[in-house]
Order: sequence, then structure tokens, then C-alpha cells
Amino acid sequence: MAKTQIPSIVKKVAASIVTIKTADNIGTGFIVDKRGLIITNAHVVGDSTKCEVTFFDATIVEGKVVLSYFAKDIAFVKVKTSKTLKQIGLADKEDYSVGDTVIAYGNPYGFEKTVTKGIISAVERQIGEEKYIQTDVAINPGNSGGPLIDSKGTVIGINTLKITDASGLGFAIPVVAIKHMLKDAKAKFNRINTSRYCNVCGAFSPKSSNYCDNCGSKLTEEPSGSKASRGSIKCPNCGAVNKKDAKYCKKCGTNITGGEE
Repeated sequence: MAKTQIPSIVKKVAASIVTIKTADNIGTGFIVDKRGLIITNAHVVGDSTKCEVTFFDATIVEGKVVLSYFAKDIAFVKVKTSKTLKQIGLADKEDYSVGDTVIAYGNPYGFEKTVTKGIISAVERQIGEEKYIQTDVAINPGNSGGPLIDSKGTVIGINTLKITDASGLGFAIPVVAIKHMLKDAKAKFNRINTSRYCNVCGAFSPKSSNYCDNCGSKLTEEPSGSKASRGSIKCPNCGAVNKKDAKYCKKCGTNITGGEE
């Protein structure tokens, strides 16, 4: 990647990258569907069901966490805005090699719109049960959830972690490894846009409904960061706190009763 390429790549992708803030954390995300679907790291949003999303032009909107995969450290956030959103290009195959130049775009320590450059150090670095793209790009808290971008301006990975106190050791989740998650998120996103989700029985009702068509429960949403109360249920998949009579997690949709579907 020639030095002169970097400004043009940054210009190409900048409008697709956002800042994600919760009461406890700050990170980065990027738009994967121009209708308002954003990807980030699950550890960025944590247990929050809502977050603050800041776009490149400093516009701030509320985001709703629609799906989290904590085991993979991937989460999807939905936003509703009149803005024209620009989705970023995603790699559809592992078209990269050790030694390729890449850039990271994010908000390290809250310093928004920060760009760093490096190379790919390894393409299938095993850490635990997962494989990552290893780079020497400077990755710091706040970069999490942001894109790792190749010379064509295409996202090849989601920056997710670094080794504490180590220099030149950054890791990104390969985009090609999460295609099925993206498909699931878009399917749920489509249904949320046209219906209301019941966290008691897991059914969808018309958007105009105040009560679930299936079980009659009032269709309400718990406030972000709600605390556990006596008799409440904590989701074993994402950790969100649910009402004691809930069958499905209000955040990720997991069956939390322990019974069969």
C-alpha cells in the first residue's frame, strides 16, 4: 500500500465508521447495512441493550443491540435515522497474505477518527479456540470493533484485542469467519424493522401492537443497564437480565428457560 493510497482509502471508508458508547465503555463500529445495521465487538456493548452511536459528521443517535455472540466477541447494533448511511465493503474471501499492508480506523482512548498502519504478521493465529489475523498495527482500547482495512478499502477483519503490555501484537476477527452471523443479524434486523419482539414467548407481532399476539404479554423494553431483581433471569449466552417470566432473552433471543424450543 503506497503512502499516497492511505488518504484516499480513509476518505472512502470514513463515513461508514462510527463511535459506540455505553455507560461503561467506548469503542468503534462500522455500517454493514445502509438501512442502519452496525457491527462491533460484544465486549464493547457488554450487557447494555442500548448504546450511543456517533457518526462521522458528529450526529449522535441511539442504537439498539439486536444480537450478540459473546463467545465470538461480535455484536450488532440497529440505528434508526433519516441520515443517508453508507455501508462499508466487506471481504468475501481470504484475499490477503502475510506482509500485506493494512490500516485500522477507530477511537483509541476516545481519540476519534484515528488511523494507524501496519502489516499482517500472521493470517491464522490460534488463540484459544479462535483464529485471528495478527498484525503489528497499533491497537488500543477504543479501537475494539473497528475495521481492519486492506489496500482496496475493503474490511478484512474486526479489530478485537491486543496482548497487554506488548508492542506490535494486534488481532482481528476475519470477516469471512462471521458470514453466518451477519446473515442472522440481517434476518433479525429485517423482522425488527417490521414487527415487535416479545421477550416472554419469543414471538413477533405487528409493529402497531402493544400486546403480544401469541401470549398476550405487554410489549415493553427494559431500560439499558437494568439491574437484576429478585426472581429475574440472567441469560447464559449474553448475560442480559430478563423478567422472571421471560422465556427468551430480550437481548439475544436465547431460550433462557432451559427447556426445549
